[in-house]
Amino acid sequence: MSLRGALNPLRRAGSAACKLQLKAPARNMSGGGSIEEEIAEYMKWRAVTFMVVPGLIGLGAYTFANLTHHHAEKPDFEYLKIRNKRYPWPSGDTCLFDKN
Repeated sequence: MSLRGALNPLRRAGSAACKLQLKAPARNMSGGGSIEEEIAEYMKWRAVTFMVVPGLIGLGAYTFANLTHHHAEKPDFEYLKIRNKRYPWPSGDTCLFDKN
C-alpha cells in the first residue's frame, strides 16, 4: 500500500469535516436562569449593597476620626553622634538639615 493510498481515508474525512458546519451553542454568561431568577438575584445584591455600604462608610469615618500618629521619642545615644571632625558649615556640630 502506498502512502497516497494510506492518506485517502484521512483526506475524505477532512473534506467531509470541512463541509459540515457546526454551530457553537450560545453562551449565557449569567448562568442561564430565567428572568425571574435574575431579578431575584439582582434584588438580593441590591439589598446587600444598601446594608453593607453605610456600615463601611461609618467604619471609615470612625477610623479617620480616631487617627493619631504615634511618634516615639528617639533615645539620645552617644554612639549615634560620633564626630571625628566638624562639618564645614558654621554650625559644625549638627547636620546641614537639622533644625536644632
